[in-house]
Amino acid sequence: MNEDKYDNVADLIDVFQRFARADWRKKTMWGGLKASEIRMLVCVKQSNNKGETGTTVTEISKRLQVTSPTVTQMLNSLIAAGCVIRTTDKTDRRITEITLTDKGDQIATKAIDRFQSVFKGIIDELGKEQSDQLILMLNQVFQYLQSVNHLDDL
Repeated sequence: MNEDKYDNVADLIDVFQRFARADWRKKTMWGGLKASEIRMLVCVKQSNNKGETGTTVTEISKRLQVTSPTVTQMLNSLIAAGCVIRTTDKTDRRITEITLTDKGDQIATKAIDRFQSVFKGIIDELGKEQSDQLILMLNQVFQYLQSVNHLDDL
């Protein structure tokens, strides 16, 4: 009976590989912006929604879990596209604040609405109970994979 426990290993690998190849997050959208740039706009918008006037490269880096040079590169692209503005803090000139332009705010709002719609559709498809189970199981899988990754670092 113990051998049957692992009968579905190939199916599990296949599902994870299909998710890795899925284009649901990678599409270029809204004026040729990359998905990573859209995520950055959403991050800045969420900071602004919390009452902050702007956010910093360091804060964005922490939230998106990418390096500051990566954020700076995306930031320069978004400035050129007219989606964000970088200003120097009046009290500490070493700090630069990132805020959305009207264009950036509109794109971030559309992205948030689209993401909400996609995930509401998943809940509609699965139902509340299965959606709650999925969340629980995906969190467990994430924690397991993180622990495995940390073991590889030793």
